[in-house]
Amino acid sequence: MPILKVAQLGNPILRKKAEPVPEEIVKADDVQLLIDSMIDTMREYNGAGLAGPQVHEPAQIIVVEAEGNPRYKNSPSVPLTVVINPKITSFSTEMDEGWEGCLSVADLWGLVRRARNVVVTGLDRHGEPLTIHAEGFFAKALQHEIDHLHGKVFLDRMNDLKSLSFGKEYARYGYLYEDKEPL
Repeated sequence: MPILKVAQLGNPILRKKAEPVPEEIVKADDVQLLIDSMIDTMREYNGAGLAGPQVHEPAQIIVVEAEGNPRYKNSPSVPLTVVINPKITSFSTEMDEGWEGCLSVADLWGLVRRARNVVVTGLDRHGEPLTIHAEGFFAKALQHEIDHLHGKVFLDRMNDLKSLSFGKEYARYGYLYEDKEPL
């Protein structure tokens, strides 16, 4: 599948709300091709997730995966997950703070507080209803990608910009902020 161009911060598509994908076209060839291309693009750039707006598609589609990813080598394994029209239906009150980066905010990392557990509903890539009970890294990745569908990037969720770091400096000094695993 073709590798797609990833929109970078400043591109207006990243700040717009994505449109739901009508259930009657979920199985359409062009939607399935987009999903396959999103997966290949995420893997090509070693992302742990990707959302429609990040590849210039204002569609409520996310893909998440962390399996043998060199950018997230210390993170728990997350199987390939595709969610169309995702909604977070429940957040835990317990929060975790962890490092996040983003393919659309190239080479910047920062500490972000997110709910430790979430329940996400939507459709799988075949249009079947889906409910995901996620915790830890998986929950954070889902929250990060769903934020993109609402025009938000991880920078908008940072409580303190003091941890904001370029990738090379994060790799070198990130431990000074706290012993947090990257997302």
